[in-house]
Amino acid sequence: MMKRILHLAGAALVLCSASAAFAQTGSDISGPTPGTTVTFAPLPVPTAAGGPGGPAGPAPAAMGTVTSTAATFAAGTPQTSPATGQVIPQNAVQTVGNLIQGGSPAAVTSVSQALQAAGAPPGATAQLTQALAALAGATPGNAFSLIVSAAQAFNNFVQNAPASFFTAGNLPAQFLAIHAALTPMVNAIQ
Repeated sequence: MMKRILHLAGAALVLCSASAAFAQTGSDISGPTPGTTVTFAPLPVPTAAGGPGGPAGPAPAAMGTVTSTAATFAAGTPQTSPATGQVIPQNAVQTVGNLIQGGSPAAVTSVSQALQAAGAPPGATAQLTQALAALAGATPGNAFSLIVSAAQAFNNFVQNAPASFFTAGNLPAQFLAIHAALTPMVNAIQ
């Protein structure tokens, strides 16, 4: 009888310690564990409207997606990061929405400062924020090329930022919001 009790007690101890370890590894729904690296795949950039080898000229969905994304983000509508699966803080979503919708120097500065405070290189930061600000001037005739430019600037940023920038706990919410805003735009022009 004593042997059976010891087996049950041991099994319970293993079960309890495994549950605690699972919750501490970042495998639960709380997001990436601080210190782990969050990976960003390059955004697919088509060479012509309609995707690689597609017809030249503006993609019909390009203007609509710029307008709707900018308005949704500027309104602070909750957004989930495609990279982390976590809800992005509302102020970061609004800041990026204001950058895309209005393109003001104040919005460029706000986003640039947040990215550079986390270690982003100034040149890649300037290229990315200026490309996002240019989306404020999108028209049906240039929306496709502005989305392509913003996606290329994002990809360049990802290639040139130090690994420490992408570390969970350091990664700025504004960068997650930029990624979340560009993803549907790029998808709309594929």
